[in-house]
Amino acid sequence: MKADLRERFKEEKTLRKLPENHRSVFENKLNKELHGAQGFSLRFLSVAATVLVLFGLGFVFTLQERVDDKSHPEVTEVSLKDYSPELKKIENYYLTAINFELASLEVTDENQVILDSYLRRMNGLTKEYELLANQLRMETIDEGLINSLIDNLQMRLQLMVELKNELKKIKATNNEKQTI
Repeated sequence: MKADLRERFKEEKTLRKLPENHRSVFENKLNKELHGAQGFSLRFLSVAATVLVLFGLGFVFTLQERVDDKSHPEVTEVSLKDYSPELKKIENYYLTAINFELASLEVTDENQVILDSYLRRMNGLTKEYELLANQLRMETIDEGLINSLIDNLQMRLQLMVELKNELKKIKATNNEKQTI
């Protein structure tokens, strides 16, 4: 049987003739396979390269921001006590007095309008105080700025005393009306 198979293969080789365009068809299929695979791999490589570049840029910018953050000193909370213990005592005195006066106010329907107007003025002075304190944090020590802060505290306390006197007058007039 071995001889039979060999002879058959020899006969088939001689009988089998390739078509004339066999070579061109083979080359076309080969090019299609090779270029199709390269197109996919080129797309994949370009996407991978883009991702790597984006990650690299992100990393560089993150490092740069960290370096920039370290080069700028952080703004710390500054108050009058940082400049002088006496100034802090003054600030504490006025703030305590203002808070005491606020706590001792009696709120009624009759004095609500006056109370609202005084509290609006007080809020304006408080905002102005915060702005001055921010300026003090950003700038160097300025005696005029510190005096402005103390004056603001004095005006707020004076405003509270005036409000308390007004409320006492209203209460006195209400008591007189009730006794009559």
